[in-house]
Amino acid sequence: MDIPEGTLWKTDTLGPDWRRWARWSITVAVIGGSGLLLIRLEQRVLGYALTGLAVLLLVVAVARWVYDRTSVVEARVVEESEPVIWMRTVGGREARFSPDGIARVTLVCTPFASGPDTSGSERAFVRQEYRNAVLHLRTRSGHRVHGRAAPFVSKDEMDRVMAEWSRVCPQAHQNQEYRPVGTGTGD
Repeated sequence: MDIPEGTLWKTDTLGPDWRRWARWSITVAVIGGSGLLLIRLEQRVLGYALTGLAVLLLVVAVARWVYDRTSVVEARVVEESEPVIWMRTVGGREARFSPDGIARVTLVCTPFASGPDTSGSERAFVRQEYRNAVLHLRTRSGHRVHGRAAPFVSKDEMDRVMAEWSRVCPQAHQNQEYRPVGTGTGD
C-alpha cells in the first residue's frame, strides 16, 4: 500500500467490499433456504436450527455492514482559513474536524506472525511490513472515529502517518499499539 505524503490516513479500497457482501449474502441465502426446505420436508428440528443460524448470520452481517459503512477510508488536512481535518467514510459521508478537537490518535499495527520455522529472509520482510494497520480517533466531544484496516503497510509509512498526526494535532495524545498474532498452534 502507498500512503502519499501529507495524508493522515488512506486505505487501498475506498468503497464497499462487494465480494465480502456477496459471500455473506450467498451464505445466508443457502443456509436459510436449506433450513426452510428441511422444515418443508418434515425435518423440523434441523430446519429450524438452520433457519435460526441464517437469521443470526443476517444480524451479524447487518452490524458489520453498518460498522464498515462508517469506517474512514481517507483523512487529510485541508487548508482553509484555518486547517481542518477532512475525512471520508466508505459510505461517502464527509466529516470535518478541527485539529484542536482531536483528543486521542491511536494507530493499531498488527505485524505478520513469525514462528520458529520462519527463514531469515522472511523475518527481514516481517520486520519491515505490517499485516494491517487501523486508525482510531477520539474527539474532545467524545465522538469516536475508526478507520478501515489498511493491509500490507510498511513501518516507514506508519511512522510517517504518526509524524503527520503529531504535526497536525500536537495537543492530542498519540499512541501506536502493536498487537502481534500467534503463528497458529503452540506445537
